Amino acid sequence: MSGNKSSYSEARAQDLESTKLRLKETWAKLSTDEQDRLGTILKNNHQFLLNIRDGNYEALPDGFKPFPELLMGHSLLHDDPDGLLNDADTATYVDGDGLVYFGGVDYDQTDPKWSYTLFAWEETKGQTPPFPNNPAQVQIPNITTINLFGDWGGNNAASQAVATCVQPNDFLIHLGDVYYAGTDDSGFIEDNYEGNNFLDIWPGKSKTSFALNSNHDMYAHGTGYFNMTLASPTFASQNGTSYFALYNDVIRIVGLDTAYYDKSQSGMGFMNGNLGPDGVATQAGFLEQQAQLAADSGQTLILMSHHTGLSLDGTTQTDLMAQVVAKLSAMEGKKVIWYWGHEHIAAVYNDIIVAGVQISPRCCGHSCIPWGVATNLENSTVAWYEKEVLGPGSNYFVTNGYAALSIDENGTLTEKFLTQNNAVHWSQSF
Repeated sequence: MSGNKSSYSEARAQDLESTKLRLKETWAKLSTDEQDRLGTILKNNHQFLLNIRDGNYEALPDGFKPFPELLMGHSLLHDDPDGLLNDADTATYVDGDGLVYFGGVDYDQTDPKWSYTLFAWEETKGQTPPFPNNPAQVQIPNITTINLFGDWGGNNAASQAVATCVQPNDFLIHLGDVYYAGTDDSGFIEDNYEGNNFLDIWPGKSKTSFALNSNHDMYAHGTGYFNMTLASPTFASQNGTSYFALYNDVIRIVGLDTAYYDKSQSGMGFMNGNLGPDGVATQAGFLEQQAQLAADSGQTLILMSHHTGLSLDGTTQTDLMAQVVAKLSAMEGKKVIWYWGHEHIAAVYNDIIVAGVQISPRCCGHSCIPWGVATNLENSTVAWYEKEVLGPGSNYFVTNGYAALSIDENGTLTEKFLTQNNAVHWSQSF
């Protein structure tokens, strides 16, 4: 246990009462059936945490994926019967995916304030903005630098460090996630996370900034993302639309909204991603059109989304991978680079062939959230992953950072992953 962890726990205690009150108010609004359904999840998550707290790691079920939004739910609803909310003396645990439990910092898995997502979901019901279909197609200079932040919207020390150190760029793109949920400044609920944790501190410039939708933005029914971020002059180049294209002679970038149409729409859903309906005047149709343009022009197609095309360890293709590749028939036999966030890691996966298309997957979801060494990435599907540990533990916390794309005067495309101290830890050019 570190002194910093104790100090954090004391400060967090001041927030617990309002967190408890909000969750209890939200819980009271749920139907009996929903309470019963979630109650089972709460109990399973609670037992999972008790096993971690007590060091019974062998009792942790293989493949069990707890919802951070509900991990502390039982403790919050029942006034902490097992003392989990006072975690200063609990040993920090890092699982194989790099998720940190009892780390003593905001946004670790056991931060009670993750339950805010359920509150935001209930309080913004019925306010989802319509899905716009007026995507921007922006021509950019042939010599250019594009930086990528993933899962950056938390306004903590790590995200601030990333914003401060980021190298000069012509364009800055956010791959999504504002925490705890992307609530807006309407006053309907008092927290303006979209403003305070993203828009007000965004280091990008007007008209050269782009942002993607995500699960945490949709936990507030997209109110902050659509009503604030896309309405801001800073993001005016997106035409108020959550998907877009940037292109020059060398590359064609397609930014996708994989959150809005996710099949699991709830305060802890939106986890898998979906493009939405097919058709010409749809996002799926836009992707197909852009793939054809890239193929016809000899451009390298670069996809960007919040949700992933692979499982974290790279061994399993997601449903989103199949849905996206189905729109890439024009790129058969060609290379497509795909950057996503969602998982709070930095990783470069080995190329895979899907339906004849060569996919080069990258995960850039490490611009804010505290994480540990993700040992599940130690396998043949992964070419590189970030594992520089800043401490205080031997396997946590791993450095946060961002990614960068640049094209020089010779038309050479260079990809980089950089740390929050601006060190280049992975790079390749072609």
